Amino acid sequence: MKKSDFLKKAKEIFLKIWNIPTLFSFILAFVLVGVVEALSRHSFFGGWEFLFEEPLFYLVTTVCIAAVLTLTYFAPKRVFSQFCVCFVVLAMAIVNFVLLFTRITPFEAVDFSILRTGISIVNVYLNTFQLILCIAAIVLALAGVVVIFIKSPKSPVNIKDALVSSIASVVLASLVIVVFTATGVYPSSFKDTNKAYDKYGFVYCFTRSIFDRGIDEPENYNEHSVGEILDLIGGDDTNKPKSKPNVIIIQLESFMDPSALVGVEYEYDPVPNFTSLKESGTSGILYVPSVGSGTANTEFEVLTGMCLDYFGTGEYPYKTILQSKNCETVCYNLAELGYTSHAFHNHTGTFYNRNVVYKNLGFNTFTPLEYMHSYSTNQLGWAKDYVLENEIMTALRSTEEQDFVFAVSVQGHGKYPEKPVEGEKLIPVSGVEEGPYKHQLEYYGYQLWEMDDFVGKLVKALSEYDEDCVLVLYGDHQPSLEYGEEDITFGDKHASEYVIWANFKMEERDRDLEAYQLSAYTLGQIGINNGLLTKLHQNYSERDDYESSMQVLEYDMLYGDMLSYGEGFEYVSPDMSMGIRKIKVTGVSYVNDSYYVLGENFTKSSKIYVNGKARDTLFISPTVLILDGYEPSEGDSITVMQVTNDFVELGETEPYLFSGITKENPTIPDDFED
Repeated sequence: MKKSDFLKKAKEIFLKIWNIPTLFSFILAFVLVGVVEALSRHSFFGGWEFLFEEPLFYLVTTVCIAAVLTLTYFAPKRVFSQFCVCFVVLAMAIVNFVLLFTRITPFEAVDFSILRTGISIVNVYLNTFQLILCIAAIVLALAGVVVIFIKSPKSPVNIKDALVSSIASVVLASLVIVVFTATGVYPSSFKDTNKAYDKYGFVYCFTRSIFDRGIDEPENYNEHSVGEILDLIGGDDTNKPKSKPNVIIIQLESFMDPSALVGVEYEYDPVPNFTSLKESGTSGILYVPSVGSGTANTEFEVLTGMCLDYFGTGEYPYKTILQSKNCETVCYNLAELGYTSHAFHNHTGTFYNRNVVYKNLGFNTFTPLEYMHSYSTNQLGWAKDYVLENEIMTALRSTEEQDFVFAVSVQGHGKYPEKPVEGEKLIPVSGVEEGPYKHQLEYYGYQLWEMDDFVGKLVKALSEYDEDCVLVLYGDHQPSLEYGEEDITFGDKHASEYVIWANFKMEERDRDLEAYQLSAYTLGQIGINNGLLTKLHQNYSERDDYESSMQVLEYDMLYGDMLSYGEGFEYVSPDMSMGIRKIKVTGVSYVNDSYYVLGENFTKSSKIYVNGKARDTLFISPTVLILDGYEPSEGDSITVMQVTNDFVELGETEPYLFSGITKENPTIPDDFED
């Protein structure tokens, strides 16, 4: 057969199949799933692996995509419509493919909600060339969509065939999903997202992450079941502890004792202070909900005592329900005993919307990086953790009553460099062959050493402090490094470690915990049981109905009728102050042809506003800012805003009314050097 005849015959067969909606849609979907899974698994043969390891889920995914493709037969520009379906699916798969080079967790719908903050740190994960390449790829892809729309021909629409095939396909796909979900073939929740994506496929898991939100109402949710739980845990009965020490909880970014890495030996212990605290205080394994990322979800469990297993796939409550809802937290529970609650994070205040969420969680003050002084960054641009020591001690001294302090560190954040970067310091390792992974371990080791040094200095400061203090330290999740569960002594990628230390005599009670049990366990050591979930965790964690009771209370507190508190009850958010040190404008001076705004507690994030409009600002010191290139007029209102890198205004000073300056007789600020 001649080549031309062969091509003609092949074209005829293709067109014949193309005009059979169900057959062509299934074939195209089958191929598409293979490509998507190859990208998801970073393997050329990943699609075949999925097909042979999980044939049932491969076929279900194929049926679901095919159902969508059959709808394209209603469109006159059928080629373009089919291209669009494939384009969207492949675009999501490619994003997942790229993300898995920079972190451990796969692409989920929630990533769209943190896109703004992700853009602000994209330079950590992509160099300039890679960033330009990504932008160029996006532009080319969009241009391709336009070209195909223009060039694609119109096809005759057979309404009858399209209607029959689409109804049959959509009904089949829907029926399969409903039956598989109802019978438990598809589980109600994913404990390990990575394993779920491998088992059930990218398309199903990502699609589920779009629609799966919140906590489903438990079957036994009613006044009677809630009443039984309240009777079980003692209702509103709270202790009146004789001693009320300050409680400090530090969540350390990607922190762990690297001795847990099998076969890896550092030249010296990167975490000597943490090691010492484990030996002298209460410690144990802490099982966290995140792997390699997801800091906000670990802190959610610690602060609320709620388990994330009951929430939607890959959900971040900080980005959903807690944007507008209050709930029981350590802050509200300790407020009943007169505590003031302070939050610290040496990163931008808008990350995971903490500037909004922390108020709903009951914090009285929140100090993000925009309100911190004298910090430096590591080679990746993350602020070093030593800055937190002074902030924490300032919080303790800021009130006469007891304080609850919660700090989230950032220095240990990945992605760790695979090759040398300027100015880096390393701790040599052995047992690992030369290459990118070894360099990552050596870089990570030195970051651990500096984080641990901060821990040591904080412990020393607390040891010398004249009030009783309890300190809790834990890692939010394991680092974003390429190793398996068999490569760590924990045997579980969700395992972290915690330690509880006090500057007074406290009994050691080592125990492995879930992250949502940590606060209740700590408070139990000092005789505090305020809070319904606190009581549940402290006294009934061994009961068979412990988890079902926890689910009922979580649903009731966040999505239900607040039956556990009584009609009309709600937590009232405090008037949260941004920063502990008050920022204010005290005057304006004119020196060397420049206007200087004088005040207190300015930072590198301070920006001058004149009559509500932002003006170019130069930071000189905590008491001096330069109003660059602008001359104010008498009667102008001058304020200073704390502004994030993503242009969110976190807080504003009281206005200062400018009354004019005699230029011939300027006021020289004390800390200005000509």
